[in-house]
Amino acid sequence: MALNENERKVLDVIREDPFISQQDLAEAIQLSRSAVANIISGLVKKGHLLGKAYIINEERPVVCIGAANIDNRYIVQDDLIRNTSNNIHATSSLGGVARNVAENLGRLGEHVDLISIVGNDDDWKRIKDHSKYFIDLSSVTVLDNQATGNFIEIIGKEQEVLIGLSDMSIYDCLNLDLINKFLEKIQRAKCVVVDLNCSKEAIEFLQAFTRRYNIELILITVSTQKMVNLPDQLDGITLITKHDEMEDKFQRPVQTDQELKKMVQLVLNKGAKQVVISKDSDEVIYGNHESIQIFENPQYSKGHYEWGQNEALCGAMVYANFHHYEELGYDSIQVGLINAYLTLDCLQIVRPDLTPDKLKKDIENYFITDRKI
Repeated sequence: MALNENERKVLDVIREDPFISQQDLAEAIQLSRSAVANIISGLVKKGHLLGKAYIINEERPVVCIGAANIDNRYIVQDDLIRNTSNNIHATSSLGGVARNVAENLGRLGEHVDLISIVGNDDDWKRIKDHSKYFIDLSSVTVLDNQATGNFIEIIGKEQEVLIGLSDMSIYDCLNLDLINKFLEKIQRAKCVVVDLNCSKEAIEFLQAFTRRYNIELILITVSTQKMVNLPDQLDGITLITKHDEMEDKFQRPVQTDQELKKMVQLVLNKGAKQVVISKDSDEVIYGNHESIQIFENPQYSKGHYEWGQNEALCGAMVYANFHHYEELGYDSIQVGLINAYLTLDCLQIVRPDLTPDKLKKDIENYFITDRKI
């Protein structure tokens, strides 16, 4: 369950001094002693504190590493006319693939840490003010001389992408030097999710590091331009990607079922444990070393734009792995897909009504067809 601001303050003080009195704790965070007592009681019920001794239940977190930025989308209302102004509908939302995955996990009650890099500006303040209720942001590096990442898409009236623009230069600093500062936190992780805004060198290091400590590693792609950061060998990882990004990376078509299957096999041959490739918003192919399946979106409508699809899929997949959904008869990929398709349906990057109970009800009421190929 996500923590509120006062709960986070109490835990931060207790981490510094586990033997602090309630009165001193109240003075440290400028609340009444009775208010602190209620907060501590709530933290015990939520499992973050073990009894009256202020023993912190240090649950192993999921660590997400990558982008936290602002997404701006401009939807053209009529046919685009060049060299003049056009009527648009403008939207702006929090983004960044790693941040989006982290919020999905946080809304599902997971303890999730974000390792990212941002500018000391209003965009970071906006990201922080929203994300702090779902994500531990203590490992986000703030730079005074850089701007928080920004992404812009111009979208046609049929929801087709006309052009994408990005100012992501800050992620040049998302490199091995930065990762090395957080190795103790990464070593404690029960799963690490990395987006391809991280440098190739950093990702290859994380491959070796997570393998050494037997930590699950998931790589999730972000754009065709960033596919240069995909490691040459994918030993033991889970790869979540899109068909057009794989087309660009390997210079081969990924359109038909057989082409999708060949691409999955190519990735598995590079050592991956499992592969997920989304083909727009209509179908997803999943493969491991036992089988390859295609799952169809029962609510697919042509031209539907895939806001947040793979991030929602990744977050719910990770959650399902740790909460025994296979005992209910659902594979983690099925749980991920249900969250992904319902995220598409709400047209927001992260479903605002996502909770563990809501996801369980969704699974009971949502049917996804699949076929082996």
